[in-house]
Amino acid sequence: MLFLYLFLTFLVSLVLAQPVQGEPVPAELSARKAPLVDFLASRGDDPKTLGTLNLEKGKGDRPKSNTPDLYIKLDKDFKGINGAAHFHHKAGYRRAEYHSLKGQTKAGTTYFITYKFALGELPDGLIVFQWKEYKANNDKDGGANIPLALEVRNNKLEFSHTFKWKEGRKVQWSQDIKTRTEYKIGLEILAKADGGHAKLWFNGKPVTFDTTKSQILTGNMFPGQSDPKFGIYGGQDVQVDSYVYQGPDRHEKG
Repeated sequence: MLFLYLFLTFLVSLVLAQPVQGEPVPAELSARKAPLVDFLASRGDDPKTLGTLNLEKGKGDRPKSNTPDLYIKLDKDFKGINGAAHFHHKAGYRRAEYHSLKGQTKAGTTYFITYKFALGELPDGLIVFQWKEYKANNDKDGGANIPLALEVRNNKLEFSHTFKWKEGRKVQWSQDIKTRTEYKIGLEILAKADGGHAKLWFNGKPVTFDTTKSQILTGNMFPGQSDPKFGIYGGQDVQVDSYVYQGPDRHEKG
């Protein structure tokens, strides 16, 4: 399952005051708040519940619906057993993503995300998650194209942050990964331009960033309007398949 949780600003301080938890969504709060985005492949959910479909062949060539070579659909994973949202683009194509909460994210809000997936291929430059900027996506406004990203490079999953427009993405953490292996990502993002932060979990464990030597990364996390995007972007040299599964259901456990 993929969750995006929204808590009021006065509740955020209570969340951050707790000891470091093993999952991004605090159990004592998840039962009180319904997820903003709720997708569960095993119950047959349509991937459309993830948001707005973004497909792209060559740059600017954007089909409005699935094609045989470019699609996102409910399917079986690489094992042929488990249900999953199947993201696919053939070699030479650029993008199969869902844009969640399009234009709905708000400054000063903390978002909690869990995301479980497996990849059929590991091409360099494949982005599987973007915290993508839309309003201040230029140097003049002091923005950043992609403030946060999870990207494959050299058979590693890299978590990067763009501090300023001209600096580009800088890797904050990386982890060796393999094809046809399930991975679970957790994220906490405080959406603020000044004093924003991000925390990351990998397979249920909090990550210590290589750059800060701590479990929190501070910076500009909301230049103007940043939204989450999930799927496959880049990796055009080869055919790419990604499978998105159920993650930890904190509602039921809470």
